[in-house]
Amino acid sequence: MAFNMKGATEPNSEINVTPLIDVLLVLLIIFIIATPRTIHEISLNLPSRTETQQPRDDDRPQQLMVAVYEDQTVALNRELMDEAALLQRLTAELRARESKVVFVDAHPLVAYDRVVTIMDLVRQAGPDKVGLARLKDDGPAEPTDPNAPVEGEATAEVE
Repeated sequence: MAFNMKGATEPNSEINVTPLIDVLLVLLIIFIIATPRTIHEISLNLPSRTETQQPRDDDRPQQLMVAVYEDQTVALNRELMDEAALLQRLTAELRARESKVVFVDAHPLVAYDRVVTIMDLVRQAGPDKVGLARLKDDGPAEPTDPNAPVEGEATAEVE
């Protein structure tokens, strides 16, 4: 702040910073109050320590994948079945699991309404979450043939 001395006739050319500091303090208080309202929380599903210590059931696949193929056939974990069998089997599988998540994987050429119908069918089985698998150019993995011999298994020719 500048003081005028007696007898000084020169004008005071210094900036009075007191109002500027007052305005800056008010703006700082406004930003401090407004900032927490603009931060959005991100929800994450992190695994708990008890989930990582539990032994996994190795005889069942770890995730349930419903595939819709280009020829409109449906498979659960690469095993072909009709829609009624899919609903029944999926309900039984979900009942036995703690994690009730089902993924739907469809071929890119399958009609949208067919995929929605299968998703509705999966939803009827009672999962907690239904997810969509990443779209692949060649569609879902080919189904396994239950009648095909297992690799390394001896096959006998019948004459």
